[in-house]
Amino acid sequence: MYLLTKELVRHEEIFLIVPDYFDKQIDVKGIVKIRTGENKFSTFLSFINPLENLRLIKEIKKINPDLVHLFFGEGYPQMIFISLWLKLAKIPLVVTLHDPEIHPGNLIERINGILRIFTLKLASAVHIHSKIFKEKLEKLGIQKENIFIIPHGSFAPLFSPYKSGEIKKENNILFFGRIEKYKGLEYFVEAGLRIDGFKFVIAGPGKIPENLLKVIKENPQKFELKNKFLSYKEIAELFQKSKVCVLPYIQATQSSIPLISAYFNVPVVATKVGAFVEDVPLVNGVLVEPGNVDSLVKGIFEALNKKPVYPSEREFKNLVFEFLKMYCKVSGKVRDN
Repeated sequence: MYLLTKELVRHEEIFLIVPDYFDKQIDVKGIVKIRTGENKFSTFLSFINPLENLRLIKEIKKINPDLVHLFFGEGYPQMIFISLWLKLAKIPLVVTLHDPEIHPGNLIERINGILRIFTLKLASAVHIHSKIFKEKLEKLGIQKENIFIIPHGSFAPLFSPYKSGEIKKENNILFFGRIEKYKGLEYFVEAGLRIDGFKFVIAGPGKIPENLLKVIKENPQKFELKNKFLSYKEIAELFQKSKVCVLPYIQATQSSIPLISAYFNVPVVATKVGAFVEDVPLVNGVLVEPGNVDSLVKGIFEALNKKPVYPSEREFKNLVFEFLKMYCKVSGKVRDN
């Protein structure tokens, strides 16, 4: 959202409604903060507080927007309430649906997936990143003319200050990102046990199953674990040291990682799930069968001889015009330039 907003402000007047921990410096017309708590429970109480919802509606009234674009939290009770008000106030609402399919193994996501149906039904338009999910939305009753497909933008510019020619490649195979059940970490670990001469690096926050953690700790010559949140600088260094980035997911919608990996000239190996089937060939990566360690091992060796392609057309400075077209169509407004 931050990178897109940086480009949108060059063309339109933009107001942001963001959580109170948002600290990015950005030249918008105004910022409204959503009150959150110190933990998940207090944040939930804030989200269902009717006085907080009424405050946000009052702020939106002051702005008097031509359109509201919701990027996250479409299943939160707060957003359902505000979506209903927007519908009654005849203010168009665009919802970006990052995950048209619910990731397995996450109760909160499952609840969000049920509740968000109300927001999607109230929206004027739904934005998705890949055409492969369009049919799923139509089955929910979303009219095809209200579905807009704009691909996932590249987050690579966030890391550009830390791109350095002085960082040397190492024999690292990288698994990067928040650790979740659906990401198939067990297949990455099994591949690491089968391949000699490389360090298999696991980097990102999240709970690792005890059986996998035991294998990782018992094989320090094979694995390196960075089980924490990483800074942009740390992430950039990880990619620049790696020879292959592996996404062994058993289920997926889309991910920013293939584009980031290609930006750092690191070949990608990913499973044939979700939008990977579109995004991985785009960066000249390798697609493998999900849940198949033999296929993953073969893919890693194949990727070592691949030259990545970074599609700069996926940067938000280029995608912004697709968003502006969508806004014009949904709002019925005609831009002057």
